[in-house]
Amino acid sequence: MKKVMVAVLIGALAASLAACSGNTATVPENPVASEQTQKEIDSTPEEIKAETDSVTVQEAEEAPDFSGTWTEPMTGRCAIKITSTGDNTYSININWSSSAFENAVWEMDATYYESTGLLEYENAKYYVRTYTDDETYTDDVKYEDGAGCMWIEDNGQLGWQSANSDVDGIDGSTMFEKMPEE
Repeated sequence: MKKVMVAVLIGALAASLAACSGNTATVPENPVASEQTQKEIDSTPEEIKAETDSVTVQEAEEAPDFSGTWTEPMTGRCAIKITSTGDNTYSININWSSSAFENAVWEMDATYYESTGLLEYENAKYYVRTYTDDETYTDDVKYEDGAGCMWIEDNGQLGWQSANSDVDGIDGSTMFEKMPEE
């Protein structure tokens, strides 16, 4: 399309130069140009528009809906809250309870890439929060620059793989189900 526009502009420029100089010569054909290129050069803007209007444009697939709360269906101890922040970006907060007094927490921002179909992150903070009897808690930070990705399977389940699985154990084998909105 750019070539067509450049060719049209060159043709218009040559025609205007010829008109200004009083010369009625036409622009010579480019001996190197292919037959298709020469056709594009010789086409009028109306012909070009008619050709482009007839081209069927393939519609882009709709991005999966990551927003909402997801849970691990076997035990229900994990809650993944994904909130859209616009422009294919999301805020993610994950709480995975291991007992009444301890849970693992991940906090990250992620971007959805249509080319891969993945929700990718590089800035995850992962820590273990331990509660005490006096209603206070301590956070043991395991890492602050974690990376990984999430995806939606054909069956609608959410997959999650951490690049830091040696630390957090998130190896992509657990699938999560979306909770109904209340």
